[in-house]
Amino acid sequence: MAKETKHSKQDMRNILLAESEEDTGTTQITPEVIEVIAQIATQEVSGVYSMRGKLSDKFTRLFGATARGKGVVLHQALQGLIIDAYVFLEYGVAVPKVALNIQSAIKSQIASMTDLTVTQVNVHVSGIIPDKRVSTIDPNNLFGEDDMGSKD
Repeated sequence: MAKETKHSKQDMRNILLAESEEDTGTTQITPEVIEVIAQIATQEVSGVYSMRGKLSDKFTRLFGATARGKGVVLHQALQGLIIDAYVFLEYGVAVPKVALNIQSAIKSQIASMTDLTVTQVNVHVSGIIPDKRVSTIDPNNLFGEDDMGSKD
C-alpha cells in the first residue's frame, strides 16, 4: 500500500522550481517572494514614481512594518506566471515606453532569479504624479513688501 503524503495549504500555494538533479531535493518559493522581485524590478524602471498599495498595506505601515510586494498581483497559469503591476508614473514620461520597460524588467528579473517563465505582464497605470513645486512664498513676508518700518 502506497504511503500518502499530506500537504499543507501553504505547500499547495508554493511554486516548485525545476531541479537539475533528483537527488538534491526540491526548492519551493512562495508567491510573495516573486511579488517582491517584481515590485523591486518595477521600482528600478526610470519613470516609475511608486507602486499602488492596498488598504492592508496602509494598516501594515501604521504598525511599523513594510508592505512587501505591494502593487503586484501574481496569478499561476498552466503556461507560466501572469503578473499584474499597478503603478504611478512620473508626469511627462512616455507611458507606453515605461510600460514596456516594466514588462521587460519583471520578466528578466524573475527569469534570472527563479528560472520561472513569466508569460504575461499587465501594467496598470493607476495615476500620474506631477513634479512638486517649490514654494516661493516667504512665510515672514507674505505680501512681498519691503520692510516698511526701517529708517534710512
